[in-house]
Amino acid sequence: MKNKNRVAVVTGGSKGIGFGIVKEFISKGINVLVIARNEESLANLKSSYGTEQIETLTGDVSDIDLPNKALKLVMSKWGRVDILVNNAGGPPADTFLNHDEDAWMSAFKVSLMSVIRFSTTFAPVMKENNWGRILSITSTIAKEPSPIMVLSATMRAGVAAFNKAISIELAPYNITVNAICPGGVLTDRLVSLVKTKSIADNRPYEDVLKESENSIPIKRFASVEEIAKTANFLCSEDGSYITGVQLSVDGGFSKSY
Repeated sequence: MKNKNRVAVVTGGSKGIGFGIVKEFISKGINVLVIARNEESLANLKSSYGTEQIETLTGDVSDIDLPNKALKLVMSKWGRVDILVNNAGGPPADTFLNHDEDAWMSAFKVSLMSVIRFSTTFAPVMKENNWGRILSITSTIAKEPSPIMVLSATMRAGVAAFNKAISIELAPYNITVNAICPGGVLTDRLVSLVKTKSIADNRPYEDVLKESENSIPIKRFASVEEIAKTANFLCSEDGSYITGVQLSVDGGFSKSY
């Protein structure tokens, strides 16, 4: 089976990188269940793309019942699921002394436990079909930890270890498990992170933004489309020999290899 008629589930798919991946999948003939918290954004998606290739589900990925709701919905509409993209938003930026236990637990539920729950729910269906793709969108912070991004760095490292472990278990069933680690991407989250840093450093937003861009060897931020096309490749037949990988798509920012 080529990409056409494949079925994907994308969490956090109503904006930013997630929305970019949804659009890329649709352009390749993939049917998509889009999960997000914003009901209005999901309604706009259906209005723009129709209901033949799109189904939506409103919910928070920290809800323990959401993966099973998603599975029931996707199976009732298309009878299969081939691709899971874990793309729930990242936790807030700040140094670890400024985070209380509630912040840590919230980050754990959204950024790590949701990946585990969704993967656990959908992997058995992929195993039965002897084909599948599990892809997590994390961050270059997983490889280059920053004090102000301690929540994200910790949870993304957990996703990396989880992915590596299950990639070995699922490989005999033609299921690949990978992560994309984007660097700076022009999204609302980047704007929010730069604003946080500019306030913390008491510096103009524009200066911090330019400094961030100049810290990337390729001297520019990524577009959402660049991340989406990478995701599509890893979720396609062409990516069938790549598994257990954290792929940096960051313009050369991360120094690890």
